[in-house]
Amino acid sequence: MKKPSDEDYRETLAAVERCGSITAAAAEFGIARQTMQDRIRNARARLGDNAPKMVEMPSFVEDGDDEEPIEEVLARQRKAFERKAKAAEARNWFPIKVNEDKPYAINWFGDPHLDNGGCNWPLLERHIAICQQDGVYAGNIGDTTDNWPWTGRLAKLWSESEVSNKTAKRMAEWFMFSAGIKWLVWILGNHDAWNGGDEFYKRLGATYVPVLDWRAQFRLIHKNGSETRIDAAHGRKGNSLYNPSHGTLRDAKFGQEADLFVTGHIHSFKLDHYEIPERNKTTWLAQTRGYKWFDHYATVNGFAEYQNGASIFSVIDPATGRVQCFADPEEGAEFLKWKRR
Repeated sequence: MKKPSDEDYRETLAAVERCGSITAAAAEFGIARQTMQDRIRNARARLGDNAPKMVEMPSFVEDGDDEEPIEEVLARQRKAFERKAKAAEARNWFPIKVNEDKPYAINWFGDPHLDNGGCNWPLLERHIAICQQDGVYAGNIGDTTDNWPWTGRLAKLWSESEVSNKTAKRMAEWFMFSAGIKWLVWILGNHDAWNGGDEFYKRLGATYVPVLDWRAQFRLIHKNGSETRIDAAHGRKGNSLYNPSHGTLRDAKFGQEADLFVTGHIHSFKLDHYEIPERNKTTWLAQTRGYKWFDHYATVNGFAEYQNGASIFSVIDPATGRVQCFADPEEGAEFLKWKRR
């Protein structure tokens, strides 16, 4: 194809001047408007100040609107990516230093659903009291409140709630700051993320406790140098009719190594001390049941309600980094007292 000459470019620009619009000039040449735009752009780039100007347009046409230069836009996007990459790296098996000389514990609160009418408050309050004891810390596995969507098919459940959205947030704030619990990590579940709730929790706990979306992989670092690796997730990929902790087992076998894998979300319970012989590794698989009783979803779908494992109580010995788990926090607390003596 013959390359356009300067005269061809001048003719292109003259046609636009003559016809009064790009669309009319494109019709005269028998080409698409986009093609004509490309020709005009090339012509102006080629001819520069030598391009004929029979009509001078206003500045917002000649120079464009007063927008941020594209170079600054790209620079800002690069910085945004660098910040996100740095934040992601900081959260990858992040360290939490625990300066306990004696054995200590983490109580893993299964889905609390504090504002739900079926939240088992008598049980929850007993477990909160345990967390107020010396050497007992806690992790929240997610779904702190119902936080039902305000629109869509679940809006009906929100409309039937006896607790307002404002009050539910006050309950969540109480749980984080005023319940006397020493939090080590706070995970956000699917309910937490609805209605912009994830931003609420991240701002709430920003300088107080690590608040993470869905999953937290971290290392407990002790004064003697020993470590305990924990992989905590609100939910995991994969499920099985025969094994409530199927997704947890899947991550333990095929994911990165940890001393404890703990999961919530599906309101079922299972606790296994499991050996993975291929890795010469023994680990704990914990599926927390949570505190939501009288679950309408379970009733409608014919699921029997679990009665155990609302929380998982994990005792950690800093001398070795080893973990011992209990389905009953009260029994685990007695064991911890004995260990600390």
